[in-house]
Amino acid sequence: MEEKTRKVYILLTRSNTSFSQLIYKVTHDQFTHSSIGLEGPGEAFYSFARRHPRLMLPAGLIKERVAGGFYAIHPTVPCRLYELEVTEENWQYIRRKIDAMYPEHRHYRYNLLGAFTAYAGKTLERPHHYFCSEFVAECLVESGAAVLPNPPGLSHPIDFTTIEGEKLLFEGEIGQLARQVAAPTAVL
Repeated sequence: MEEKTRKVYILLTRSNTSFSQLIYKVTHDQFTHSSIGLEGPGEAFYSFARRHPRLMLPAGLIKERVAGGFYAIHPTVPCRLYELEVTEENWQYIRRKIDAMYPEHRHYRYNLLGAFTAYAGKTLERPHHYFCSEFVAECLVESGAAVLPNPPGLSHPIDFTTIEGEKLLFEGEIGQLARQVAAPTAVL
């Protein structure tokens, strides 16, 4: 009997914010932000980033959509959307983790120091603090859904382009993706 599978979605972006530009100047990586979704491209993605679209701080655990919030204000942000087929057990693990964390999202903070030390090759783990790729990597690695080249505390958004078995669903501007997923017959 074949095991039931589910899909996990990984969204990579690079905005024109000062922080994103700083990361890009240090790494030259094509993408500087990552999010994870469980329900489909047009549904919620979870990450660690700014809580308000127009303000850099405060930052912490957020729910974002390709057609709303920061992305609605900045529709030309370059992005890539990946789909990863995972086992039901992997998917449920990630779902439980997010479901346990999100109701307490105000208690989670952006791990700014950890993001800087990660780019220097050092981890800095702090309770209730994550940077975006650390959170996404922890969800994928702890669940057993993916093997990554770096541990979560050293992960970069570009690491998510190397996951075995993932499928590239979209590459372009976030506004184009938002229009595609909003179309009644959207097929990615």
